[in-house]
Amino acid sequence: MLRQIRTLSSSIVRPSFARVQLLGTVGSVNFKETKDGVKFINYSLAVNRYSPNEEDRTTDWFNVSVFNENQVSAFEKFLKPGVQLFVEADARQRVVADEASESKYTLTSLKQRSFDVVRYAKREETEESQ
Repeated sequence: MLRQIRTLSSSIVRPSFARVQLLGTVGSVNFKETKDGVKFINYSLAVNRYSPNEEDRTTDWFNVSVFNENQVSAFEKFLKPGVQLFVEADARQRVVADEASESKYTLTSLKQRSFDVVRYAKREETEESQ
């Protein structure tokens, strides 16, 4: 008697995602709260691009949002302009309509998942003298 063998797929269908990794220097930092009192941070990250053909460097600016409570509390202590970070973030795009000019444009938002501090900002002279 022959047995009939069934094969079952063990692979799980995973949803698509968009994730970015950035290495850059913090520009501006904005500490905010929602209407419900939940703290979050928006900061800009400058990423330099170098080209072997050009001596000029190009800087791209990215706006990153942080909603993780542990990351927000850690950032409150040391995040300031000049800190160099390696950031992993989820990327999401949406189409926004500009009512004034009646045009549409695509807005990309980055929500931070994880980070590593590569280099802390230089200390200011007032901090060194204390």
